[in-house]
Amino acid sequence: MHVTEYHSGSTESVLFLHGGNVAGWMWHAQAEALPGFHALVPDLPGFGASSHIRWTSLEEVVDALAEVIAEQAHGGRAHVVGLSLGGVLGVLLTARHPDLVRSTFVSGAAIDGVQGFTRAAGLWQLKLWGLASYWRGLAGAFRLPADSVEQFVVTGLSIHRPSAQRMMTQVYDGIQDPQLAGLQSANFAVLALAGELEPRMVRSSLERITSLVPQSVARLAPRMHHVWSGEDPELFHRVLTHWLEHAEPSPELLPVNPEQSGQGFAPEETA
Repeated sequence: MHVTEYHSGSTESVLFLHGGNVAGWMWHAQAEALPGFHALVPDLPGFGASSHIRWTSLEEVVDALAEVIAEQAHGGRAHVVGLSLGGVLGVLLTARHPDLVRSTFVSGAAIDGVQGFTRAAGLWQLKLWGLASYWRGLAGAFRLPADSVEQFVVTGLSIHRPSAQRMMTQVYDGIQDPQLAGLQSANFAVLALAGELEPRMVRSSLERITSLVPQSVARLAPRMHHVWSGEDPELFHRVLTHWLEHAEPSPELLPVNPEQSGQGFAPEETA
């Protein structure tokens, strides 16, 4: 698996896990802007510089990421940061290899899976992945900054589509409780996020994560959609930096409901 490193002289390591329509490049600006942390930014199997590596299963990819931490992270442990697909992998990595994790920061981690029309539409769109126009349209839907669009298009066209189909099907099927049993052993801080404007099916996974992890909290990124690392990279950077430096949610984040005390939430009370 291809891995880009930043600030190798810094003490603590951060593993950045990218989403399912991009590659590790989505994190490069964030990693560069964290000189106090050693960053490991892999291209997941089937994506970017790892497009020649075939995606097998969520578990095998997570185990390969655990090897990256064990071999390349300082002290053999890392803070885990993931968005969308990367968020799902971050949760599963935390469950399967808690001894390698310093903290976990995940956003848009739809561990409950995706069903119905959204699932059908997502799988159908795989047929369009060979069209540059599709990727340009998706860049607009994701509200990506103009200077990221060309790289997004090039990356999208290079994705190994059979790998993407296997990955997407596995994510859409959801993560079952036995796969997450190890979360009970997480004796470190976990932050589960969603954009305030994300679909309910994404936000519903927050309750499940916080119910499974003893030291966890859920929050919303104000006025943000799913790919808010690109929609407002400065906000994302402030929130991430606060988390890495203080192991607590940034005050810029919103509770999932006004009565939230910091440990979980009741989905029926959200909009």
